[in-house]
Amino acid sequence: MNEQTCGLSRRSFLTGAAGMGALAALGLTGCAAPKNAAERAADAAAIKSGNASAGASGVDWLGTAPEIASGDIKETVETDVLVVGAGMSGIMAGATLAELGANFVIVEKGAEPAATHYDIGAIHSRWQKEQNLDFEESRWINEHARYASFKNDQSVLRTWIENSGATVEWIADTYTKHFGQESKVVVDTENDNAGGTSYFIPPECHHVSNPGFVDERGRTEHVKAMTKVIEDDGGQVLYSHDLVKLVQDGDGAVTGAIFKVENGYKQVNAKKGVILACGGYAANADMLQARDPDAVRCITSLNYNTNNTGAGIKAALWAGADMDSVGATMVFDRGIVKPGQDAGMNESGNWATNGQFNLGSQPFLKVDRNGERIANESANYDAIPFATASHPGGVWCQVFDVNAPADVQIFKTQGCSATTWKSTLKGKTVDEAYKKQLDGGLMMKADTLEELAGKLGFEGDAKEQFLKTVENYNAMYDAGADTQFGKEAYRLSAIRQAPFYGAWYGGSLLTTIDGLCINKHCQVVDKDRKPIKGLYAVGTCSGSYYAGNYPVYLVGNCLGRQVTFGRYAARHAAGDIA
Repeated sequence: MNEQTCGLSRRSFLTGAAGMGALAALGLTGCAAPKNAAERAADAAAIKSGNASAGASGVDWLGTAPEIASGDIKETVETDVLVVGAGMSGIMAGATLAELGANFVIVEKGAEPAATHYDIGAIHSRWQKEQNLDFEESRWINEHARYASFKNDQSVLRTWIENSGATVEWIADTYTKHFGQESKVVVDTENDNAGGTSYFIPPECHHVSNPGFVDERGRTEHVKAMTKVIEDDGGQVLYSHDLVKLVQDGDGAVTGAIFKVENGYKQVNAKKGVILACGGYAANADMLQARDPDAVRCITSLNYNTNNTGAGIKAALWAGADMDSVGATMVFDRGIVKPGQDAGMNESGNWATNGQFNLGSQPFLKVDRNGERIANESANYDAIPFATASHPGGVWCQVFDVNAPADVQIFKTQGCSATTWKSTLKGKTVDEAYKKQLDGGLMMKADTLEELAGKLGFEGDAKEQFLKTVENYNAMYDAGADTQFGKEAYRLSAIRQAPFYGAWYGGSLLTTIDGLCINKHCQVVDKDRKPIKGLYAVGTCSGSYYAGNYPVYLVGNCLGRQVTFGRYAARHAAGDIA
C-alpha cells in the first residue's frame, strides 16, 4: 500500500483547526493554611519535572509565570467572583451568579461566544423519573471509575450524581422563564431500550431546547442562550480577555487574575474567588505530546477550540495546584482521510484533516491496512482509534454496502453519532448523502469487492486478507453471532449487495479532559490535596474525573459535568451552598 504522512506539525496544531472552521468549541471555608511562595514554586517545579519526564517529547510545556510590572496594568476592576472562560461551564457559572444577584465578572478569550454542544448527561431528572428511565447510582459510579482505572476521585463523581438532575432542570426552567415558551427535553435511550448490548449505557443524555431561542436547525445554542440570560439579568460577558496569570496574596490565596487585552494588561480582583473555566490543552501541541502521546499517534483530524491552549491549567500550576497524573483525551472515530495517509504528529509537512465525518462512528466492519478486522466496532468512539494506534499507519478502513441507510436504522446508535441515522442517511442513498466525500476521493465506491479493495489501496496479501475478512464477517452476520470479538448481533451487517463503499479514518481530536485536581466542591487542590483558597476549576480545565479515555457510553457525561460543575462552583463561591 502506498503511504503518505498526515504530518501533524506543532504549527498545524496551533493553526489548523481555525483554518478548517473547527469548533470555535469564591469565598472558601475550611481551607488549610496556604503554602508560601517558596513552597508553591517547589511544587510547580516538581509538576513540570514529572510531566516532562513522563512525556515522549521532553519539552518544557509549563514554563514559569510571566512577570507583569504593576505599571503595565492599564485597568483594575474589583468584583466578588471572577469567571475565566465563557464556554459551556463558564456561561453556566455566569448565569447562576446573575440569577443570584452576585457581583461578578465573566471574561472570555475569544472575540465571540464559543461553540455550543448539546448532549447533557444527568441523573435523577424529572424527565427520567416521568419516563421510568432513572438508573442506579451505584452502577454508574462504579462503571465511571472502572473506565478511569479508579484513577479519578469518586467524591467528585458524587457531585455530579447529586446535582446533575437539578442542573438540567434549572437550564430548562431558565429558558422557559426568559424566552416565554415551554422548554422541550428529550432523554435518549440506547436502541429504544431494546437491549442486546453487553455495555452499560444508561439513559442519561438530555437534549434541551426552547422554541423561543432556536437556530435554523431547531436547536437551542446553550452558550448564546445563557449569554442572553446573563444580559437579561444585567450582566455582560467581556470578550478578548486572554488569561496571563493568577494573582495571589502573600499567603498564596488566589485574589484575582491578569489578562492581556487590546490596550495592554488588565487586572481583575475577586474578593470571593476565581472560577477557571478555560478549557483544556488540545491546541497546545507540546503539552498534548507530553501528556497524551498515545492519542497523538492515532489523530488525523483536529476539531478542538483553538483557544484551548492550557492557559488556565498552567496559571493554576504556577499558583501551586496539582494536576491529574494521567492524561485523557476526547478522541472520536471520525477523522476521514484519503487512502495511504498516516495518523500521528511529526515535525514538518502538511496535515490531512476534513473535520469530523459522523459516519465513522457507525459500527460497520473496520479493518487495518493488512485487511484484518481490528476489534468490536460497537464500542466507545475512542476504542477503534486507540486500538489502531499500534497498527500500520494508525488508520483503519470502514466497509459497507448499498444497504447502509437501512443498516444504521437498525444500529440506532446514541449520542452525537445518531446524527447519521436521524438525518444524514435518513431517506437518502449513500451517493446522495455523501456526494462530497465520493467526489473528493475520501470515500471509495465500486461494483465489486475486489475493485473496492484496489481503490482503497489493498494489494497482494493485504487484498486477499481483506476479501477473506469480508467473507468471514458475512458468515457471522448469517449466523447472528460475532464469534470473533463479540459485537451485538443487531450491529452486524451484510456486505453483499453492490455498490460497495469504503473509507479510511484516524482519530478526531475534540478536546482534552484531564486537568487540575479538584475536590467535591470544585476547589482546586495542591499536591497535599488541600484547597487553594479562592480558586475553583470547572469543565475541561478541571480534572479528578477522567483518566486515559472518555467513557462515551455514559452519553453526554462531559457536557453534563461542565454545566453541573459550572453552576455548582458559582453557587459555592457566592455562598449559596456550603
